[in-house]
Amino acid sequence: MRSVNVLDYALKSSQGDARETLESIKTQNARVSFKEVATFDDTVKIPYHLFKDEVKEDSREIKKAIKKVVQSLSDKLSARQRANTALIVGTALVDINIVASVNASAYDYKKQPYASAKKSVDSFAQEISNELGLNPFTMTISTACTSSANALLEARNLIKSGVFEYAIVVGVEIFSQMMSDGFSSMKLLSLDVQRPFDVNRDGLVLGEAIAAVLVGEDDSSWRLRGGFSNCDSLTITSVSPSGGEYSKVMREAMRLANVAAKDVTALKAHATSTPANDMAEINAIREVFAPDVAFTALKPYVGHTLGACGILELAIFMSCVDDGFIPKTLNHSESIIKEYVPLQEPKACDSGVFMLNYFGFGGNNTSLIIQKESL
Repeated sequence: MRSVNVLDYALKSSQGDARETLESIKTQNARVSFKEVATFDDTVKIPYHLFKDEVKEDSREIKKAIKKVVQSLSDKLSARQRANTALIVGTALVDINIVASVNASAYDYKKQPYASAKKSVDSFAQEISNELGLNPFTMTISTACTSSANALLEARNLIKSGVFEYAIVVGVEIFSQMMSDGFSSMKLLSLDVQRPFDVNRDGLVLGEAIAAVLVGEDDSSWRLRGGFSNCDSLTITSVSPSGGEYSKVMREAMRLANVAAKDVTALKAHATSTPANDMAEINAIREVFAPDVAFTALKPYVGHTLGACGILELAIFMSCVDDGFIPKTLNHSESIIKEYVPLQEPKACDSGVFMLNYFGFGGNNTSLIIQKESL
């Protein structure tokens, strides 16, 4: 059976397009902006990885931004191929009209009548598919931070089963006032920078992204060997400090991809920089891999892009390896487990087998296994 491969990718991050994002990583110079979010009794200005060109919380603007990224990939297909291409979206964005409804009714001083009219990323996907001549089938997956990683696994299933020839998988995250306020209320946001796996880590920095990959069985240097996803948590918001829920997913992903831990060239960690999740993840890494495992974190460069991080960080990681390196982990000085230290300098690498981790809010956990053939 032929493999499902990543044929191309496109992205828009806080650093710009794929070329600009790669350059910011190579120079270790990540641009960051600021936004005001609500606390229980006040507002606070926090660092935020925003697009250079603002995309407002407006249905027309969001759809336009998504379509531009998708079209950059669909234009490379013939009309016949587009007609056999599914569009699958992963996002944590809440329906825009639900957000408006909450804002209109949650506070006594600004209550007003509200009539709901559904306008979500799901409806954008159908419209974009029709406009670009893709197959009428679309799917939107929302499983918190694993949304677009799970969308990629679903695309792989559909292609391997012969339902579609190709799929364009999109990860989308635009600034949401409600989402940001929610993270602030849980005290999960850093007021400074993300410090993955560092003893002084104090939270995450959110980010915006629209990223897409084109997958199919055509020849490519990048192969999607497999992955695994489940929903398993200690509480509704977290997993065990031991990271047992994470290590189970990592091991099952390797089993399904027929890969042993010793075969993994490097690991891209989820690395939210929050106290509980980083400890759980590094304990899981320690359980699965030897101390000499090369692992890194990408969120300090582009922020935590929630539902988009599955595809965004996949595309960024491939871009870096295509350029001959695995990036260092920014803002790290002392590891929470001294034997396991994320990369402190870029590591030369142009091929290999890689694990990419995505561990979401509510216990939805996903690991992907990808491979790039030697040149």
